[in-house]
Amino acid sequence: MSSFGAYQGRFAELKPTPELDKLASGGTLFMQAFCSNAMPAPGMATLLTGKMSHANGVLEEGDKFNGSQPSLPKLLQEAGYSTALFGKWGLGTEPEGFDHWEILADENEFYNPLFWSPTGKTRFEGYATDVITDLCLQWMQARKTDEKPFFMMIQFNASRQPWMPAIRHVSLYDDVLLPEPENLFDDLKRRAPPSRYQEMEIGNNLDLFYDLFSPKPDGWKPAEALSSNLVAQKNVLRMNEEQSSAWRLAWRPQNEALGRESLDLESLVRWKYQRFAKNYLRCLKGIDENVGRILSSLAPTDGSQNLIAYTANHGRFVGEHGWFGTHWMYEESMKIPLILYGTTLAGPARKIVKSSLAQDIDVAPTLLSALRVPVPQAMNGKSLLPLLERNASSDEQNASAPWRSALYFHHHSFPEEQMVPRHYGVRTASLKLIHYYQFDEWELFDLAKDPEESLNLYENEAYQKRISGLRTQLSALKNQYSDGTDPSVMPEEWRRIFRGPDARKNDQENAP
Repeated sequence: MSSFGAYQGRFAELKPTPELDKLASGGTLFMQAFCSNAMPAPGMATLLTGKMSHANGVLEEGDKFNGSQPSLPKLLQEAGYSTALFGKWGLGTEPEGFDHWEILADENEFYNPLFWSPTGKTRFEGYATDVITDLCLQWMQARKTDEKPFFMMIQFNASRQPWMPAIRHVSLYDDVLLPEPENLFDDLKRRAPPSRYQEMEIGNNLDLFYDLFSPKPDGWKPAEALSSNLVAQKNVLRMNEEQSSAWRLAWRPQNEALGRESLDLESLVRWKYQRFAKNYLRCLKGIDENVGRILSSLAPTDGSQNLIAYTANHGRFVGEHGWFGTHWMYEESMKIPLILYGTTLAGPARKIVKSSLAQDIDVAPTLLSALRVPVPQAMNGKSLLPLLERNASSDEQNASAPWRSALYFHHHSFPEEQMVPRHYGVRTASLKLIHYYQFDEWELFDLAKDPEESLNLYENEAYQKRISGLRTQLSALKNQYSDGTDPSVMPEEWRRIFRGPDARKNDQENAP
């Protein structure tokens, strides 16, 4: 959330997202919105269905989505809407519920991407974020005389590793030294063991060549990089001559300067943080510009009404704790942007929901409710419209109508590329309890006193009564959402593989 201007995070002074900030200034901004599983494909499935991962069947990357289940586009299609999908899909099956769809054949293609549609595959020249928007605008233009209401879902892929910005943005922020998070060099000793066995460290896991587009230094050996599948290099090889020349030329001055320096480990981490964080912000800039293009085309000129929702599948670490990844229940990856805007919404045009807990499971039922389409009982989320109707100056948590007291989160994948253990947990307004059940390791954070989640209080005597209550609440939420996942502790021999001195070097095939 540090990357969005409206949330007044670490990069707010740069105003990196002016179009999204405009959207937020005219709509409702949720300050406490969270995902229920911080992985891309599960997040997409949840937005489609309003159901948690275990309920919609997409628990981790690679799982195939069951399109026969009720979903937001299918329900709107049945209600008389034209439906369309553009951009990233990543659910392993052909999209259902969409009258028109054009999706990336490979979500790791950022330049000159190949798109898949019901009529076949077509490669388009250009930057993927721009191409996705072009296709979206073309569809809107083609249906301009159609009187049916429409639902359009747009999924950009630009914020994926290795964060390849558009050529026009490669030099953006070159003259800026980005602020570092205070815990960039966190030793993680006051957290539970899982945080020390992950593979998402800027220092150890971001590779200068594969991830950060520098030339191979003398004596270069690949880092334990997550992108050693050459995603960036494949994109560069697919560039046309003009793109390739501009790309290499843009990086040359800084790369040559790096080659002349002899950086110690700490200085190299700082350099890598600047390159990674700037590239991430550059990619968001491309998204923001294209959101502006779409909003301009949606500007009502004939009395028509629009309802717009902007969100993300998950959050991301941008240097906090020295990390760049996601997947955790920690705030940086669990918290997501959520903006609702539209003339069909009740309540004041401009509103900030400061304290009420919203979640990705709420997006589908909220949109259905706003459009007066019945919400299936099987959806785990609930409409956020009552929060929009409350007085902006009221304390939402103490308003007369009760709201959600806690959130449930479950990460189902291990081992995986970032080596984040399976875990589930409960988050209230002020406390967070996490259980890494395969290792039987626990964490408790007091969010009011420790918003950066640096101190694990699970063994602290002063918190034992609250821990007992949270464990009861966690069990109740697991039952409420019918999560039948087996939380058994794995055998000691298995656990030793991932907690020994060579744990970070272990291959994924070491586990069942």
